[in-house]
Amino acid sequence: MGRKLTVTGLAAALAIVIAGCSNESVDHSTMGHEEPQEEKEQTIQAEVNEDGEKVFDLRVEETHWMFNDEVMDDAWTYNGSLPGEEIRVQEGDKVLVNVENALDEPTALHLHGFPVPNEMDGVPGITQNAIMPGETFTYEYQADIPGTYWYHSHQDGARQVDKGLYGVFIVEPNDGETYDVDEVVVIDEWSSMGMGDMNHGSMDHGSMDHGKMNNEEMDHGGMNDGGMTHAEMMNQMYDTPLINGKTAPQIEAVQVEEGDKVKLRFVNAGLFTQVVSIPDHSFKITHYDGQPVNEPETINDTSFRIAPAERYDIEIEMENPGAWGIQIFAEENQKRLEAIVPVIYEGYEERDLQSSETSTSFFDMTSYGESKEVDYGTVTKEYDMILGTNDNGETFTINDKQFPDHESYEVEEGDVVKLTIVNDTDVDHPMHLHGEFFSVMSKDGSPISGSPIVKDTLNVRPGEEYEIVFEAKNPGIWMFHCHEFHHANAGMMAEVRYKGYEPDFTLDPSVPNKPE
Repeated sequence: MGRKLTVTGLAAALAIVIAGCSNESVDHSTMGHEEPQEEKEQTIQAEVNEDGEKVFDLRVEETHWMFNDEVMDDAWTYNGSLPGEEIRVQEGDKVLVNVENALDEPTALHLHGFPVPNEMDGVPGITQNAIMPGETFTYEYQADIPGTYWYHSHQDGARQVDKGLYGVFIVEPNDGETYDVDEVVVIDEWSSMGMGDMNHGSMDHGSMDHGKMNNEEMDHGGMNDGGMTHAEMMNQMYDTPLINGKTAPQIEAVQVEEGDKVKLRFVNAGLFTQVVSIPDHSFKITHYDGQPVNEPETINDTSFRIAPAERYDIEIEMENPGAWGIQIFAEENQKRLEAIVPVIYEGYEERDLQSSETSTSFFDMTSYGESKEVDYGTVTKEYDMILGTNDNGETFTINDKQFPDHESYEVEEGDVVKLTIVNDTDVDHPMHLHGEFFSVMSKDGSPISGSPIVKDTLNVRPGEEYEIVFEAKNPGIWMFHCHEFHHANAGMMAEVRYKGYEPDFTLDPSVPNKPE
């Protein structure tokens, strides 16, 4: 895999002016920004080069984004869209993604969940130097594993992903199911604290900067004067639920016809564990993190949790005509972060939307689907991963270590590695391994009884213990971190390091790499 870094001559600075205002009250002539961009196709179209590679161009830029007809804020976007335009390719495609940085600070792009070569992993200071303002970096992928993935910044992620730098990457299987409707539901949240007083168009140029802060800024920017915990501060700050970049009443409906076979791909790009409730219809959960479930069962009246960075693909048969809504809310912050995704049958309108009770029973992946014999090989290395905090969540640790003085798990190619993950804190930790899929073997000492569970991100709730296994077959230095980015920013990052592996780039001390 090659790699190209070029200077494009772009302006290196875009002014960050508006913290928030109403659509009617903004005087764009004084802002130094372009007008809010019109709605556009959500799937980016590839160009095919002379080598048959599919080429996608992503420009990282600041954009006035309309969350609905009344609420606007400055977001950081790929190609002016929030989420970034969907990249959809076919199994077997060779893919080039040119990332052009038009921001005034460094960035990078991580293809989340897909086992790329290490030099294409997009982690500044670990696999590359960050892309500086005015530069372009080309990522090269071989799309050989179908599934639902996503892409996002891995430079100062607690800030850059919060500001909107994420999108969906889908690899279609060559022999997969066909669907009448196949749509993505990307869940996120925003903070109106950065938007100012919407009704009066006032501007808030305080320390919030779009209502998104990392741990240090929250501690020293006035938010923690009342002695709140990190979780309490998060619940206070975030109050605007987003679905595919929109908030009510502009959340786009899923349009269906009776008898349709519908695939919905849920992606959590935010910071809270979300609860998804699908009323009045039976459904199957067919994939975790893009990887198939063996013989998924039909379920109903059951909610499922989706933690930050996780993906769940579901399949629904449309057999109950009407207008109804998929209910989505942040489990720890339901009063502030609750959204409805309308699902509208032909012949009905959103005004016909019926309210439904939220399911009170929860999906359990450890006993779902049919079991299947899998040869995981003989375990050659065993490690513990104890998730902790020594100061009530101000900082987070793995085995009492904090990044950059972090835990490092050494492996050799061919190793079968077992990790026991224990959460000794009082908050969720969605743990994400770069570069490899892993199999979940047990939860709280009980072996998995349903379908094999293959994932790249596993939510470990307070007090839980999981055993996972992976085969070391993708040499590199791979991050293993909490994907609640504030937790990663506060130290909850480790690495899996292949013995003897040396990165193929030279670390540039003048580049402010920030690999979370």
